[in-house]
Amino acid sequence: MGYFWLLIDREGRDAILADTLELAGAETYGELLTHPGGHYHFWEKMRRRGPAWLRARNLPAALLSSEYEDWPRGRVVYSPSQDSFLAYADPRIQTPTRIALVRKRFQISGSNFVISGDSHYRSPPTPIIEESET
Repeated sequence: MGYFWLLIDREGRDAILADTLELAGAETYGELLTHPGGHYHFWEKMRRRGPAWLRARNLPAALLSSEYEDWPRGRVVYSPSQDSFLAYADPRIQTPTRIALVRKRFQISGSNFVISGDSHYRSPPTPIIEESET
């Protein structure tokens, strides 16, 4: 589980930047288990790490001049009562190819995965994201 963004890598392809966590390190949030961290703090940490850190992940240094809310984002949580993972995500992430990227990054296989919208995860239009749909 954890939180993530849909970004564009240095070759112009869809990419997932995420901070993930094993279930054993999760915190309880209502009936769900979630990563205790958040998008803002991770983004600020990424900025401090700088362009070399981004290049090592095949991501463009231009991300350093953008805000965490500028990119489509989401969060993956776990529901023990339903034995399934739930991803709250920006609508632009909710395409079959992009969902597959999220599943791969979080190592979620099988049918125990549901993706849903959430008003919290809506970013302003990012033209390059719109054009790069695969």
